[in-house]
Amino acid sequence: MYAHSRGVELAFDIQGSGPDVLLIAGSASTRPLWALVRPALAQSFRTIAFDNRDSGESTIVAAPYTLAGLADDAVAVLDAAGSKSAHVIGHSMGGAIAQELALSYPDRVQSLTLVSTWARGDRYSRNIMDLMIDLTRSVRDDFALLESIIFVGAGISTLRGASLHDMTAAAMALGPLAPRNALERQWRLDEIVDTLDRLPALKMPAHVITGAEDRLLPPYFSEELARAIPGATLTRIDGVGHLPMVHAPDAFIDAVTSHIKTVA
Repeated sequence: MYAHSRGVELAFDIQGSGPDVLLIAGSASTRPLWALVRPALAQSFRTIAFDNRDSGESTIVAAPYTLAGLADDAVAVLDAAGSKSAHVIGHSMGGAIAQELALSYPDRVQSLTLVSTWARGDRYSRNIMDLMIDLTRSVRDDFALLESIIFVGAGISTLRGASLHDMTAAAMALGPLAPRNALERQWRLDEIVDTLDRLPALKMPAHVITGAEDRLLPPYFSEELARAIPGATLTRIDGVGHLPMVHAPDAFIDAVTSHIKTVA
C-alpha cells in the first residue's frame, strides 16, 4: 500500500488489530527494523509501519526536505491507513520525526514512545553523524558500509556475543541500502535535530527508551529528552546499544506494551 505526500509515494503496511500504533524508523532503516517485535505488538495493536521518503520502497527524492516535512509524511500515512490518531513509536531519526509530529499535530498522537533518540545534538552527536557521512561517501561496498553502521550501533554486549558479519548478512537479507545520496540526506538531517525548547508544550503521555550501551546516541541524550517532556517516563534496557528492538526484543516489547496499555 502507498500513501501520497507532496508528490512522494510512501510504502506502508498494516498488521494486527486493536488501538493504532504508528512505527517510524530512522536513518538508513526501513520497515523490517521492527520485524522481531512487530508480531507480538500486532497481537494487541493495529500496527502501521512505513518507509520514510528516501528509503525502502518509498520514493527516492532529489529535492531537500526537513524533519517537519517528514512529520507531514507520517500524517499522510495515518490518513491513508484510516487512522485518526495513534500511539507513535519512533526510533532514532524516527524519534525526531515523532517529536515533530506530536508538536505539529498533537491531536493525531495518543502517546509517544521515543527510542534511542535525542532532542538536541552536541559535538559528540555531530562527530558521529560526520563519521556516518564520511563512511557513506567513501565505502562503496554495501556490505562493508552496513557492517560499519551496525558496529557503531551495536552495544558492547551484543558485539561480544554475536558475529558482526552474521548480523550484517541478516540485515542485508531484509533489503538493499538506499542510494548513497539518500543516506547522506538523512544523516544531514540528524545533524540539525533541535526540538528541546519546544518539548515542554507536549501534553500526551511520553515514554523514552534507551539502550544502556548505546554508543551512537548515548543514554544522556534520552535522559535530557525525558526531562524536557512533562511527565515522561524513562526506561533503560541493559546490555544493548542503539537497536533494542533488534538485540533485546522481549525487553523492548514488555516496555512498549506496558506503557501503551497503561495510557490507552
